[in-house]
Amino acid sequence: MVKKPDRLKFLEVLDNAVGVFIDNSKNVYNNIIAISHNDADGISSLQIIQNLLHNLKKNFDYFIYNRSVSWATYLNGILPKRQTEKTAFIFTDIGSTLTELIPIITKRKEHFFILDHHEVENDVGLNDFPENLFFVNPTVYGFDGLDHIAGATLAYMFAKQISPSITNHAWLTAIGIAGDSLRSMDRLKSFNREVYQELIDEELIEDREGLILFGGMHNSIKNGLKYSILPFVKQLGGEGDEKIKSFLNQLQINPNKKTSELEKSEIEAIQKNTNLKTGHYALIPQKEGLLKFVFEHALLLNILSFKNISAAVSMIQQKTITRYAKAIYIDYVNNLTKNLKKVYTAINRFETKKAIFIDAGNGTIQPSNWSDTASFSMVNELTNPEKMLFLGGLERKTQMIKLSIRCSRKFIEINKGVGVNKVIAQIKTELGGNGGGHKLAGGIRLSKPSFNRLKNNIDQYVQFD
Repeated sequence: MVKKPDRLKFLEVLDNAVGVFIDNSKNVYNNIIAISHNDADGISSLQIIQNLLHNLKKNFDYFIYNRSVSWATYLNGILPKRQTEKTAFIFTDIGSTLTELIPIITKRKEHFFILDHHEVENDVGLNDFPENLFFVNPTVYGFDGLDHIAGATLAYMFAKQISPSITNHAWLTAIGIAGDSLRSMDRLKSFNREVYQELIDEELIEDREGLILFGGMHNSIKNGLKYSILPFVKQLGGEGDEKIKSFLNQLQINPNKKTSELEKSEIEAIQKNTNLKTGHYALIPQKEGLLKFVFEHALLLNILSFKNISAAVSMIQQKTITRYAKAIYIDYVNNLTKNLKKVYTAINRFETKKAIFIDAGNGTIQPSNWSDTASFSMVNELTNPEKMLFLGGLERKTQMIKLSIRCSRKFIEINKGVGVNKVIAQIKTELGGNGGGHKLAGGIRLSKPSFNRLKNNIDQYVQFD
């Protein structure tokens, strides 16, 4: 049964964390360490916290966690050897792996602020937190961590109460929302919707309505149709230029016309011959080219996070895209649309009653594309939405099996609220591994023997009474 959101209780917990931070920031904390996740939402959240600390004139360091190792291993090189109450930690968008973090935090003197929107493991006692942990997570109070509130939205709500001038940087929130929600802006809900409207009112972003070809909104209509990943255009996605040009010429539309500049009649003509829809998308006024388009900006950060995390952190502050980043983006969307075409038409899979396994290893799909290929395959319903998708393969660096796991809202409805996060929690309990996620999306790394056991008995891990 879905828990009814308790707005007042959530805001009470948020206010308490804000109050503790304000009370200690002036006279106690002399150094803040911020830790966030390596994706668009995480980087946006981190940038919001960095701007907050800059406004407060605080010394701070930052680190980015990619979930490839345990928290104990990762924090071993970050936590000060000499404990002090003058240092505080702010974690954003890191995945609520409290079973790992609480034993570490309990032994420390520092204050830990965890601002997260991932669902909490079932076996965590929310009333048994150590006194130095201030845990703010809206999913505990019935909110959806994807539909209702992004990590960047939560970080902004926290930062704004501490320093209202942070509003000048609120456009960062739109990038985090776009990177996590994977939907047009007119479909945002709850806190995401409220903050998005605030951005519009403050003229920090521009909201537009038009044909939605996320991934190629900044491009020509020819390339928009070819490289759109949300939605993936089944008739034209990943196809050659000549086929797409022929399609547009028949409709008397200039293939080189910008997607964002299409006339209403041209949009209607394209819609009559595809399954495409119109919707709202966001622009960042002070940026140019690809970076002006919020979804594409978020996608670029997600891409760079796997290629060059320093470039990703730097890019969010830039006005225009670099040649290096543009080349990576083009290569990525080109490969991703081809990968989506593979999933839709040809790639081998193993199916059971509840699940679909797609082996993306051995060069079939680039490892850096596994997560997004899984996400956009599910969002675009390129696989059966009534089954959970496990896409991945052997990760050479760790010699473990890395799986990107996705399910649809339909799957959750059919299975009485069971989503990816619960399945991952059960897998970790019985087979070990590192990972976590939301109801709809997550990931895990397993040893080869554990993976084989999972694949042979998958339906029992997906089945909950």
